[in-house]
Amino acid sequence: MRIQAANTYFTGTYSILNSNNGSSFPYAMKVDGLGNFGNRKSLFNFGKVTITEHMVTAKYGTKITNGPRIQMQTAGSKKKEDWTEVSKEQLEEVKLPASFEKLKEQNSYFYHGENISDYELIQTAVALGKMELPTDEKNCSPDRVTMDAFEVLVRDQAAPKNSWSNTLYSEDGKYTFTKTESGRWQMHLLDDAGVGASVEDIANWMMSGTPNRNIETRYLNYLQRVDPDLYRTAMSIGAEVRTNGFMEDLHGQGVLSDKQNQYDMSLLGLMFGKDADSMRLLLSGCKKTGNFLELLDLYNPEGANTLAKLREEQIKNGGIV
Repeated sequence: MRIQAANTYFTGTYSILNSNNGSSFPYAMKVDGLGNFGNRKSLFNFGKVTITEHMVTAKYGTKITNGPRIQMQTAGSKKKEDWTEVSKEQLEEVKLPASFEKLKEQNSYFYHGENISDYELIQTAVALGKMELPTDEKNCSPDRVTMDAFEVLVRDQAAPKNSWSNTLYSEDGKYTFTKTESGRWQMHLLDDAGVGASVEDIANWMMSGTPNRNIETRYLNYLQRVDPDLYRTAMSIGAEVRTNGFMEDLHGQGVLSDKQNQYDMSLLGLMFGKDADSMRLLLSGCKKTGNFLELLDLYNPEGANTLAKLREEQIKNGGIV
C-alpha cells in the first residue's frame, strides 16, 4: 500500500484471497481513501470496497443452509382473537334448499384455518349477513353460490399485512391475492406444511443476509409467486444486511475506520428510520436471535429508494459496492 502525506489521497490494495483457481472474478479488495498516517486505528478515514463473488463464497460457502424456522405458520391479516366467529347454533338456524345438500360432501375452500364444507361456508356467509339465503330456483347454481360465499367471507376480508405491500392476505393466512399484469386478482393457496416453511420463514432466511443461492430454489420461487412484494423487500433487506456484515468484518480487521463503520450503519439505517447506533443495536439483536422479521415492520420504502440511489452513485464514483 502506498501512503502519501497526511490529508492527501492515497491508493492501495488489501488482498483478501489468493488467485489460484483462475476465475474471472477479482480476488483483491481495492481500498482508496483520505490517508492520515497519524490515525492509529486506520490508515484512512473513508474508503471504497469491492465485495467480490469469492468473498461471498468464503463467508457463506455454497452449501444450502436455510436456517431455523421462526414462524411455523404464515400469519394472516388479522389475529385470531379479532376474527368474527359463528356459533354452531347460528349455523343450524340457516336452512339451505334441498339442492344444496350435495355441498355437504364438498370442501373447496378454507375459512378461518379450517377446510370446511361448501355447505357450511354458505351457512356462515348467510349467518353473518354477508349474503342472502339462496333459493331453489334453476338459475341458482350451488357451486356459484359457494364461490360467492368465498368472495364475501375470504376475498373481501383480505388485507395487506404491511403498509408497503399490495399483496392481500386472508384473515387466517391461508390465501394471498396478487394482481396480475392485466390488473386482475389472482388467488394463491398457502401450504406451509407441504412447502416446509411459512412465507415469514423464507423471508427471514433472505433478510439474514444469506445469499439466495444458499436457499433452496423451491422456497424462493414459492415466495416470489405468493407474495412478490415480500420477496422483493426481503431481497433488498438481505443484500444490505449482507453488505453491512462484510463492512463490519473489515472494521474488525482494522481495514475500515470507526468513522467508516458509523457511516455504513447510517446508510443501512435509511431503510428503517434508524440512526447508526440504534441500527447497530437492532441488527445485533436480530443476528443473535436469528429473527429478522422485525425489520419488515420498520422497513421504509422511501428510505430504501434513497439508499438504492446512493448505492448507484457509489458504484459510479468508486464507493461501496
